[in-house]
Amino acid sequence: MKPYAAAFAVVCLSLVLPAQGQAQTDPLWEKAVAHAAQMKKWAPGEVQLLAEGRADGKIDRTRVRQRLTGWDKGNPVYETTQIEPPPEAGKKPGKSEFDMKGIGEATESLLRTDARVRRRDNQPLHGKSWTLFEVAQSKGPMDVNVRLWVDPATGVAHQMESTMHGTMMMDMSLLTAYRPHPQAGSLPSRFDFRMKVLVPFVDATVKIASDMERWVPRPAEAGQGAAGAAPAR
Repeated sequence: MKPYAAAFAVVCLSLVLPAQGQAQTDPLWEKAVAHAAQMKKWAPGEVQLLAEGRADGKIDRTRVRQRLTGWDKGNPVYETTQIEPPPEAGKKPGKSEFDMKGIGEATESLLRTDARVRRRDNQPLHGKSWTLFEVAQSKGPMDVNVRLWVDPATGVAHQMESTMHGTMMMDMSLLTAYRPHPQAGSLPSRFDFRMKVLVPFVDATVKIASDMERWVPRPAEAGQGAAGAAPAR
């Protein structure tokens, strides 16, 4: 799916916009931002990813399963345990072209205590009532919107929806579902990503679904240990 890797990289870079706003005093929003920072201290032990790219009528699909094997300067190291279709003979699977890190960092740039947010209480979703925070930002041809549903008492995330429109570039959406966690409050369980390239004369779309399980805490210090053993099952 190499034809789509470059377009995906453009999205990641374009999304990293400096947040502009005014001082926020909403205590619940501050809790939500603190929870977002807390989640960065964890990493999934298992990742399953299904990517589908379409360009000029041709469709490519890739299914990947990865397992956490250790740490390198505090960053998770993953081993690909399954990939379909299998790589060509003599080639080893490399780093996933559709690393979700870039999009996650871009969304986090708007989750700041000084962001201009709109709050809506008592918003029903999945049979419960949540507080919904909305953050929007425009910079040049880029329009970014983030909607975050949180627990009205703790600010713990339940669902987040990010959308972006870049004139003559792309339309993108990322839906993140969170699962309750006894220590972290909640952690992502699934990403659903969609992108349509709007570059003239380019007909291409990308769809990615990623499931994450067995989250484990990152090493206490970024420089702690090279890649080591996988977490216990």
